[in-house]
This record gives sequence, C-alpha cells and structure tokens, in this order.
Amino acid sequence: MVKTAAGFYAPLDKAHLTEKSAFAANMGRTLNYLKLLPADTMLYSFRETFGVSTRGARRPGGWEDPRGLLRGHSLGHFLSALALAYSSTGDEAFREKLENIVSELYTLQSMCKGNPADFKTACTPDDAAQEKWSRDPSVWGEGYISAYSPDQFALLEQFTKYAIIWAPYYTLHKIIAGLLECYIRAKSETALQVAEGIGNWVYGRLSVLTPEHRKKMWSMYIAGEYGGMNESLATLYTITGNEKYLEAAKMFDNENVFPGLSQGEDTIKNLHANQHIPQIVGAMAEYRATGDEYYHNIAKFFFDIVTQHHMYAIGGVGRGEIFRMPDELAINIESDRNCETCCAYNLLKLARELYAYEPDETKYMEYYERALINQILASQNPRVRPHMHNGVTYMLPIGPGAQKHYSDDFHSFTCCHGTGMENHVKYQDATYFITEGEGGIPTVYVNLYISSCLDMPERGIKITLDSAFPFPDLKLTLSGDTEYIVKLRLPKWIKEGSGRYSCDCGDMCVSDDGKFLVCRHKGGVDITLSYTCEYKISLEYTPDKLDGSPVAAFKYGPFVMVAKNSSTEFITLDVPENEADAFRPVINREAGSFYLIGCGLQFVPMYTAHHFPYHTYFKINKV
Repeated sequence: MVKTAAGFYAPLDKAHLTEKSAFAANMGRTLNYLKLLPADTMLYSFRETFGVSTRGARRPGGWEDPRGLLRGHSLGHFLSALALAYSSTGDEAFREKLENIVSELYTLQSMCKGNPADFKTACTPDDAAQEKWSRDPSVWGEGYISAYSPDQFALLEQFTKYAIIWAPYYTLHKIIAGLLECYIRAKSETALQVAEGIGNWVYGRLSVLTPEHRKKMWSMYIAGEYGGMNESLATLYTITGNEKYLEAAKMFDNENVFPGLSQGEDTIKNLHANQHIPQIVGAMAEYRATGDEYYHNIAKFFFDIVTQHHMYAIGGVGRGEIFRMPDELAINIESDRNCETCCAYNLLKLARELYAYEPDETKYMEYYERALINQILASQNPRVRPHMHNGVTYMLPIGPGAQKHYSDDFHSFTCCHGTGMENHVKYQDATYFITEGEGGIPTVYVNLYISSCLDMPERGIKITLDSAFPFPDLKLTLSGDTEYIVKLRLPKWIKEGSGRYSCDCGDMCVSDDGKFLVCRHKGGVDITLSYTCEYKISLEYTPDKLDGSPVAAFKYGPFVMVAKNSSTEFITLDVPENEADAFRPVINREAGSFYLIGCGLQFVPMYTAHHFPYHTYFKINKV
C-alpha cells in the first residue's frame, strides 16, 4: 500500500529563484556548464563498450576514464541534472540534450539479449583483467545498460574485492536514477522504458541468488556499494505498479544495518558514510511504496543518530568518508578529509523525504537549511575559468588552516562532481510544501528564506518571497484567488526578542509552539507580510574535547563563520561566559556582505570562504 505523504513540494517549474543572490549565481554557473558539457563525451564509454562509434568525442577523465571501473556514473548524474535544469528553467535545450542521450541509451540497451541470470564472466577474482571482459552484448541479458560489460556484476557475485572491481550497482543506480528524473521531470517515456529494462535485468540477476549471498555482497566495502538502488526500484514500482520492482528493491535491504537502526541502535559507526546514507533514502522510498513503518523507523532513527552524534556544524559528516564513533567529532577533525559533499547531498534528500510526512516537525528543515547554506552553497567555486565552469568540492574542509579545492570540467568526474551537477539547479525544491489543511483550505509551508516565486494558477496560489539574504529581512506577497494559509518557519537562529513582523491584513499570529508565523490569505486581494530579526551569535560545541579543551564552531544566525588563518594548529580563543560579547558584526548592506570581528580574528561565512585557508573549529577557553 502506497503511503501518502502529508502534502507535496512545489514542483521546480512552479517555484523559481528570483533576484540576484548567491543561490542564483551558483545555479547560473551550473546551467552554463550543463550546456557546454558535450553529450558525446558523456556517452563515450557506453558507445565504446557496445562496439559502436564514439563519434570523435573527447574522452572524459577522472573516474570516467574509459578504463575506469566506475565509468558511467557521471552520465546518470548528468541526466538528473539536465532534468532538474529543464524543470527549473523551462529551457528546451536541456530537454533536447537529455532526450538525445536517452535515445542513445535505448538503442544500446536494445542490443542486449538473453536471460540476465545466464551471463557468465570468464574472469575470476584473481584474474579479472578488463581484456577478459565480454565484448558481446547478445549475451549480457535483456535490459542491460552500463558503460562496461556485466563482468563486474558477475565478479561481485564471486565476492571480488575493491579495487579489482568498483561498485557496479552504484554506477547502475546513478543511471536508473537519472532516467527516472528524465521521466518524472521531462516526461520522457523512453527514459521510463530504459529504466524498466534495468529493473528487469536487476531482478533477473538477483532473484536467483539467496538472501545470504546478497547480504554478503552488500556488506563488502565499496565493491558492494549500491547507492540507492532500493530507492530507484521502489520509485519504479510506484510509477508502474509492477510488483517485480518492489521485490527487487527489497533485495537491497541491508540486513547488517537496517534491523538495528529500526530499533534506534547506532549500526553505522565506522561504516563508509556515503555507501549507507543513500540506502536510508531508499528505505524512505520503500516506506512510501509499502506503508511499512519498519522502513520509516529506519530513516527516522538514522537521521536522529547522524544529526545528534555524527554531524559537524556545517551539516557534514565523517572523516576520510567514514562515520567514526558517535560523539567523537573533535578528535576526528583532520585538515581537508572531513565532510564529503556527496554525504550532504544525500542527507538533504533524506531530510526532505522525512519532512514530507511530518511538516510541523521543524528539525528536518532546520537541518536542510544548515547543510544547504553551509555545505552545498559553500561547495561551488565562484571563479569561472576556461577549464572550470562548475568547480565543486569533494571534501568541504573544516580542519585548521584548510582550504577548498575544486573539480574541473573534464578531468574530475568523481562522485561529488556528479552530485555537484545536481546540487545547484534545485535550490528551491524544498522551499514550499503544500498540504490540504483543515476544511480543505490549502496550507503553504515556507521553509527556506530564499528569494523565489511560487506560482500555481491552477490552485489559485501565488507567493513572492523577497529575501535580503544574507541578511534576515524578508517580505512575502500573497496573491491569488484561493483562500489559503501560509506558515513561515521561524528558525532557532533568531536572536531572542528581536523578531518583528507586520501584515497589511491583520490576520496573522505566531503558532502556539512558536515554530511558525501564520497568515491567512482570503483570496482576491494581495497581502504583504514583512519580517525582520537579528541574528544570534552562538558557539556550537562538539560532544568531545581535544587535549582537554572544549572545541566549538561559531555561528551567526544560520551561518557557520570561519576565520581567515593559515596555521595548521588549532587556535585557542578566550571567550567570556556571554559568548556573544566577544564578537562584533560588521555589516555592509550595499555590498551584501558581513563579517565578525572578535578574539583578534576576522570571521566570514563558510559559503564565502574561497581561495584562502581558514579555521572552522577552535579550542575554547572561558574567561
């Protein structure tokens, strides 16, 4: 039984970014990159694998090198990004490009014949040279499509370790996820056909294996990494109603992790972070597909465990891509090896899915805002160069004296470059959430303070949000013929007692729990709601100490503030009991910027910290 959410997010084509902002600037750079990146380059290894002409295309680099074991994953991200870009802008160039790619994938997939379970590799774990991989699509199994033959899948079934093979189901997930985005957002029926073919192939391949065999596969470090295959297959089931896909999705349930999580046990410590976060996003898709609270509990407990015991101030997690022991954060801060950007990408997806079932539970959007501003917005290089149009971070460093490093256009096709193609063309995808509300009157939750316009003429709703980002002032203009209620989230970063609001209709109040500013639009007449406040200055401490000293990051409102400094040793700051007294904001509204002065240092928002070394965490000495 499909579990219906409490409401729905405003589609990207109904909610558009407006005005110039850091969000719009990042989006613009990514949109330009998506246009210049040639489809033929992204298809290069697919065509070469299937023995057809590569059309003189430029060979991709990084993990997409034609000999790379993870080649093909970036095409999936590229498809997702093109679909998101098309939905966000309505620009037909994005739809045409994705349709051309999908058509080519369909043609290549059609070359594959036979029963998926019948494919056998000539390789063994001790002798798996690519020269021995199959070159004959007629034996690969109907529905197969990837940038290499199925030999890696067969080798995984023999429990071959990384780096002899590299996560074949991970790559396949990126491809099927991209195809589903093309169907959902660009209405590409061909994309759905190709996705169904993949679903059939996966079912045919895995259904002949025992649960014990699959469990051992999924427990293998990196080799058995499968991304969010359960998410895509469960989504494919909700689209088609084909029970085979739901059964296939459940074949990816991680029995080493899921049962404990469902009971609130931390089963993720010392595990590869981004190997497991997408699995939990998949659990939410399985919850949506089945209504089984087992999956919902997995996702809820996982979110709480991560955000309460594994999360750094920017919303990122991990050291060296690994979840460490719970509450051991300070001792695991290491130069530029923390906070893989892909982890934030997937945790945002999880928070967004959880929120859809509990829109009055603000912790999900509090996390979403934290990670969106302090990691995702902060991850793109604002300097465009001939070889770097969408430079993004792999790790977002938080170590002392660390500095961000960025990918280039053609030689840095890593996982985070792939998610970096998606991150910046969907900033508005959680800003507005609509429920039917009491008595059938729609309620629009406004979650994020990002300048944008929600325009849903079919429902008689139009909301224009003018944000002074990075400053806290905002104005909402409510229009349309329909009666509806707006609930504006009131963040915890507001300085106590500083909030001021006005409305030219008078029908406005703060909710009893203090979480929302509530306004009713009665239809027909525009209403203007204004809100202003001051940012709270606060320290966010790690649960553990370093060399006996408390360790903390500084926040100014929603912003994690970093200090420009090249020292690679932790700096100790003398801070009074009233911590805010140690800092003075310096605000330049004309330039749209601010910084803090305190303890002999200058602090700037993490999202603006580019091309210089900085400190995010400090040892704290109370004076």
